[in-house]
Amino acid sequence: MAKRKSKKQESKESKLLYIPFIALFIVLVIFFTLPMIHSSSTSNNNSLSTSSQNSQGPFFQFVKVSNKDYAPNNTVEVYFISWYGCPFGASDSWGLYIALSHFGILNVTPTYSDLEQLPISPQQNPISGKVPGLIFNSFKSNSSVEFYPIYLLGRIYNNNNTASLPNGTIISYSGSSLVNFELNELNKTAPSWVYNLVYQYQIQTPFPGRTQAIAYLGNPPHIVSTIIITGPNGTWMIMGYDQTINYGMPGLLAQYAASNGYSPTLPSQILQYVKNNNVPAQLSFIEAEGQQIYNIIEQEL
Repeated sequence: MAKRKSKKQESKESKLLYIPFIALFIVLVIFFTLPMIHSSSTSNNNSLSTSSQNSQGPFFQFVKVSNKDYAPNNTVEVYFISWYGCPFGASDSWGLYIALSHFGILNVTPTYSDLEQLPISPQQNPISGKVPGLIFNSFKSNSSVEFYPIYLLGRIYNNNNTASLPNGTIISYSGSSLVNFELNELNKTAPSWVYNLVYQYQIQTPFPGRTQAIAYLGNPPHIVSTIIITGPNGTWMIMGYDQTINYGMPGLLAQYAASNGYSPTLPSQILQYVKNNNVPAQLSFIEAEGQQIYNIIEQEL
């Protein structure tokens, strides 16, 4: 005759029956919860993660080049290095203005870039044109964001191998002498870490698919317009304009200006459109670039 189980044993065995169900419940919770967490994380970061992990470097796209914060006291610093006549700098100026207007008051001069060959699309030949843009005179911050525009040159005159400085002084150039001149000016006007980043990516690093660095590919060779953003979460950089937004931004801006007869007042009109949040549909890409720059600054705050 089998020995009857005690009440204590029966209670213990009855509890054991629930263990598989509890384990199954835990597995189901994990199974359904993890995708939601991963999806939320991806959604919050997808606007910047592709650029930050791209191995091509900061050539015509924003890339996080360092995890180091070069800005003091939990601030964010934005540097814009260009020259008055640069068409890429003129294109960049609109996105910078849109983004930085959230963090302070900008004093600008509407203008046109020098006449140059400009991209429209990968399928079309470049066009000759001038890009409407802004020269940044000053920035009065009302936030923890600071902006430092640095203009290394005024205009470049290919017809007689001369260039002007921002103060109007005319200098002569030959070969790559403008590169050396600009590096010297940058070394005098920018923090050493800014100079080092520009030197690393414009002088030491070959442009993707080429044997030369980007500074030596221009006509004449010169430092390319650059945006650097640094803050508590690291340092971002782009050389040229953001082709991930629109490949043909400078050319499309020049086309828009040409369709308006290169009116002397057109850059001022575009500025007014920006201030009134009434940018023409043909120029919506400048708002997209402004949003991209704004997102990076916000990420650094």
